[in-house]
Amino acid sequence: MRLFVSDGVPGCLPVLAAAGRARGRAEVLISTVGPEDCVVPFLTRPKVPVLQLDSGNYLFSTSAICRRQNL
Repeated sequence: MRLFVSDGVPGCLPVLAAAGRARGRAEVLISTVGPEDCVVPFLTRPKVPVLQLDSGNYLFSTSAICRRQNL
């Protein structure tokens, strides 16, 4: 899984905390991007935090990302 976060974005803090708890149970690559970077190819505007799953799907909801990383 790959997690995209940005400095200063409020939703990134709980996502990073969940990623810290998930270490050892799941492999999560954390990438810091700019708030204006478009990391999801099919979106027309930037969105972070974003979790790219191994299947290629994306999660955009902070709470959904936190739940997924706690599995």
